[in-house]
Amino acid sequence: RASAWFSVCEYVVCSGAYPAYFGEGTKLTVLEPDIPVTPPKVKVLPPSAKECEDRNKKKKKTLVCVATDFYPDHVTVFWQLNGGVNITDGVGTDNTALRDGNRRYSITSRLRVPAKKWNKASNRFTCTVRFFNGNDDIYVADHINGEEGQGGDGGMTTEDYVMSTKTAKLAYSIFIAKSTVYGLVVMALIWRLQRSSDKQM
Repeated sequence: RASAWFSVCEYVVCSGAYPAYFGEGTKLTVLEPDIPVTPPKVKVLPPSAKECEDRNKKKKKTLVCVATDFYPDHVTVFWQLNGGVNITDGVGTDNTALRDGNRRYSITSRLRVPAKKWNKASNRFTCTVRFFNGNDDIYVADHINGEEGQGGDGGMTTEDYVMSTKTAKLAYSIFIAKSTVYGLVVMALIWRLQRSSDKQM
């Protein structure tokens, strides 16, 4: 269903940016004359170290791509791994860009990947934002590499390290407690033997 928003126009100059949609996939935006066309700034953020396992107990990591400070909101976001084809599984992108107080837009996209992929330093995750400036498509990208030694192929995740440390501390505490009890038992036996020896004398 086609819908449209119209601005108040005088001659051929419109005051305000009001998008019009003509069927699926076609969008027309009347630009505000006092806001310059600006491509986005793109940044990929690493996964949180405290990220939990999913419901299937398969460890996942979430990368976040943030595109900010662009105008107008004609953007498309896509992800790639090691420069390959666009990733579709595990991708969640905001339905619409948000407008801030400076009358520019921002949008975020999230990529969920298995921990074993993130835990390879050779893996490069790239987020690319395609921005239409009114004449041409402009591509702005940022990337981040995986982190080795955080789990995956025989490595240890941060959560595993914390758990192993807690386990080691608990085992050490139990060992100390047992040693203390054993020492008390030995001292009690020595004391009883000494008393028995004194009585015999």
